[in-house]
Amino acid sequence: MKLIKRIGIFVFTICLVLTCSGCSIDGKEVFFGTPSGRSTVFKIGDMKCSKKEALVYLLNEKNIYGSVNGVNLWSEDYDTGTMTTSIKDLTMEHLTRVYALNLYATENEIELSEAEKEACGEAAAEYYKTLNSAELSFTGAKKKDIEKMYLRYALASKVYQELMDSVDEEVSEDEARVMEAFVLFVSEESTAQEIQGMIDYGYTFERLASTYTELDSYQVTFARGEYPTQVDDVVFNLDTDEISNAIEADGGYYFFQCLDKYNEELSDINKSVIIENRRMQVLDDIVDDLEGRYFSDMNTKLWEEIDFPEDSTELTNAEFFEILNKYLL
Repeated sequence: MKLIKRIGIFVFTICLVLTCSGCSIDGKEVFFGTPSGRSTVFKIGDMKCSKKEALVYLLNEKNIYGSVNGVNLWSEDYDTGTMTTSIKDLTMEHLTRVYALNLYATENEIELSEAEKEACGEAAAEYYKTLNSAELSFTGAKKKDIEKMYLRYALASKVYQELMDSVDEEVSEDEARVMEAFVLFVSEESTAQEIQGMIDYGYTFERLASTYTELDSYQVTFARGEYPTQVDDVVFNLDTDEISNAIEADGGYYFFQCLDKYNEELSDINKSVIIENRRMQVLDDIVDDLEGRYFSDMNTKLWEEIDFPEDSTELTNAEFFEILNKYLL
């Protein structure tokens, strides 16, 4: 149940812009920047995310995502201000996912088993021992706080797994098909007519594409949905080496020559992409539904004030998710 690794990033927002003004969704007023409470970062329905919980997530995600290939991105060689902003955004996205899935669990009467609850308690005890004095001071979290966080995270993970198990993973070869082609795009109809004439006359398509296309590249590999529907309807019916007539789309005209109508290796990879997109759609649908039915507010003032101390060399803990995953496997 490795939620942090398996859930794609999606942002649970009630309004498109986080401002102190309100917006209306299905007749409900939703406000951001309202006073959720001195120690509450955000609230969704009756659920409140505490500053302590936000700081535990922030601490761990700082260290999980703060290095690439062994390079510490928090050194003076990098823009740590931008890094902090990015990690805070990621933390907020992650937390709101967890809370959204907990709301879904409540509505659908999904609960942790006694064994799962016990595992959360044991994991909390172990994780709490890994926190040094600087990390305890930074987060302000006690062992009982960690256990509550683990219970929420474990429930979100359980909901996520149940939702993913319901996703149809059957993908036809045609749906997943990835093809290779030369592509030529021009914006002027007169130019398109001229090119059509040269194709009919027998000019080499690759030479025409490399000469006339207004795109950055004239050789492409693509799956369904990357071009407009009217393009897909024509191009995915081409045989290898076949050239299309002009296809009007995107404010201009496309021409394609199929080089390989079924790239087997890339098509197999695309099946996984399609399944993952279906999974994300399930989660997006849940979020959209919750957005319409729950009042939410965020303490933007409190969240904006949160920062890492100047000397954060002792804030190294990154075991929050790993330890819980170990107990729940």
